[in-house]
Amino acid sequence: MSGPKGGGYSVETAAQREARLLREAKAQYALAESAWNAVISRIAALAAVTGTALSVQRPPAVPADADSTTYTAATGRLQAATTSTAAAAAQAREEAARIAHDEQVARIAARLAAEPEPADGAVAPSRWQAGRPAAVPTDEPPAETIDWARVQDRVKRRLAALADLDHPVAAVEGLLADVAAATGQSRIDLLIGELDHIINQARAAAERRAAIETARGELSALHAKVADLAGDEVDALRRRINELITAQAAEVPADLVADVNAGIERADAEADRRHVVAALHHALDELGYVAGPEFSTDLAGPKGAAFARKTSSNYGVKLRLEPGSARFSAQAVKSDAVLTTTAEDLAAEEKFCETFDKLVELAKRDGVELDVDIRTPPGATGVQQVSDAALAKTTAAAVRRATHTRTRQSR
Repeated sequence: MSGPKGGGYSVETAAQREARLLREAKAQYALAESAWNAVISRIAALAAVTGTALSVQRPPAVPADADSTTYTAATGRLQAATTSTAAAAAQAREEAARIAHDEQVARIAARLAAEPEPADGAVAPSRWQAGRPAAVPTDEPPAETIDWARVQDRVKRRLAALADLDHPVAAVEGLLADVAAATGQSRIDLLIGELDHIINQARAAAERRAAIETARGELSALHAKVADLAGDEVDALRRRINELITAQAAEVPADLVADVNAGIERADAEADRRHVVAALHHALDELGYVAGPEFSTDLAGPKGAAFARKTSSNYGVKLRLEPGSARFSAQAVKSDAVLTTTAEDLAAEEKFCETFDKLVELAKRDGVELDVDIRTPPGATGVQQVSDAALAKTTAAAVRRATHTRTRQSR
């Protein structure tokens, strides 16, 4: 190979920036949608338990063809609506809980009021004791004295804890009725223990629900990031994400996040590669080279290499994009259909060096930065021969197209 030039490439275009901004904006919007849906779900649960129905208004949906700026603005509106709706729901829940709490505490207070007050520090007898003649000796065990003020305090603390938790209202009401009717401390302790069990279950359920809501938001954002990407691997990622959402996963697997990021990176690299191919093809046209119909396919595909001929010359250029990395190489080549001298080869390489510098500048105009770190001087090695069939034949149509391109670009 002769006088090869090579290095890394990077792409920075307005379209590329917008595509990546749009992808992130869609992910943030999906996250906001998930938070909104979680609030709506809590409002529905509140209505089912308390009968309190809130009127909510969701901001308009984003048009399918919206840009990143539109998505970002819509996300802000949806987040604001979610915050205000959540606050209204919390207030309604607090009011419903206060009413229920007052009613429940009133029942316990009524039970306390039914007990006679002890005189001069004496402990009031229970109903069991009060109903028996004091003078009659008995072998019955002494009746248990219940400190109803303490019972009331214990129950009130548990009702306060339940106020912020979704819980089986009927079961709690039943337990409170049993507490009020209890005639022994051990029975009361058992019933309050049941209240504690309900509180622990409700807290665990609230924590899991919060974890599911958080995971659902993160999964929705991941799905939005890969929604517009193509390929079997991405299809599998989307299926996995949907399965986790359906299964109400409480956490996002770390390997899924890594796989999504890797899929996005591959898609971005492929998009960059296709843009580089288009920019190089465009530049070669403007420089008077004729590329065959398979040029773009060969350069962008697994081969990673393609050829173009300089009009009717026996010399051409070979371009290569390394598979799996953002690197390129370019070199002068010659047809194997004719014999050339060393002087002709050297002159062709010198001409190629001039052409390559122009190629770099033209590619930059299309948002492609070719960072050249290999510059082998002309004559360092022999010019590579390639099959004449690999070099596109110059046709009148091809010449007219190249001339038209150069004229258009010069205006």
